[in-house]
Parts: sequence; structure tokens; C-alpha cells
Amino acid sequence: MNATHCILALQLFLMAVSGCYCHGTLIESLESLKNYFNSSSIDVEEKSLFLDIWRNWQKDGDMKILQGQIISFYLRLFEVLKDNQAISNNISVIESHLITNIFSNSKAKKDAFMSIAKFEVNNPQVQRQAFNELIRVIHQLSPESSLRKRKRSRC
Repeated sequence: MNATHCILALQLFLMAVSGCYCHGTLIESLESLKNYFNSSSIDVEEKSLFLDIWRNWQKDGDMKILQGQIISFYLRLFEVLKDNQAISNNISVIESHLITNIFSNSKAKKDAFMSIAKFEVNNPQVQRQAFNELIRVIHQLSPESSLRKRKRSRC
């Protein structure tokens, strides 16, 4: 996967998330990155990283899972590209937009989200801790758990 595909997918994703009501600075940054990575060419426009998958995931719970994976991908991509002086300002604008809209303007939430993505799955200590917590994670994610929470909140 090359950076051109990533930037095009980012632009389309942000437009979908924000309902195309982006302010000028964000649009300018997206266009600048699109030009920088030459992502207007036909070979890029014919393929999709996320949008084909996105169309098949229609339920809200499913969408949240997919959105989490996509956001994680872009934040990792931004980390890789942040030292590139030619595009660092544009990356900052887009990252700021994501933090504001996805993480409720909380850098702490973004940092926590990123720390999960950085866990080393080959580390035996991480594996032990992950399996120790797995039953609680499954319980929290199960539909029955969310139904009970909704029923309690209505009373």
C-alpha cells in the first residue's frame, strides 16, 4: 500500500465523517496532500482502501469497529509522515480535526487510543495481560451487556 492510496482514502473518509461541511483550512490541507502524493491519477482513483469495505458494514456497531480501525491506520500514518517538512503543517491540520471530531477534542483519548495500537503482540507479558482481560472485554462488547446498560439507564 503506498502513501498515495492512503491520502486519497483519508480525504474520502474525512468527507464522509464530516458530511462535507469541512472548513477551508482542512480542505486546503487535504488538497495539498493529494497533490503532494499525486493521488489524483487514475490508478489511485480506480482502487479503494476502505470505501468498499465501508459500504458492506451498515450497522452502527459494525461501523464503529471499522471506524476505529481506519482512524488507527491514519494516526499511525501521520506518525510516519510527521517529520516530512513539506507536509507536516497539513498533517497537523488534519490530525487536529480528527482529535476534535473523533476524540471529543481530547488529546488524552487520542494518546490512549494510539497506545493500544502500539502494544507488542509478540511480548509474552502483553499476551498474558490480554488474555487475563479478554473475558471482561468480550462482556463489555457483547450485545447483551449493552442492552442491560440501556435498560438500567431508562429506569
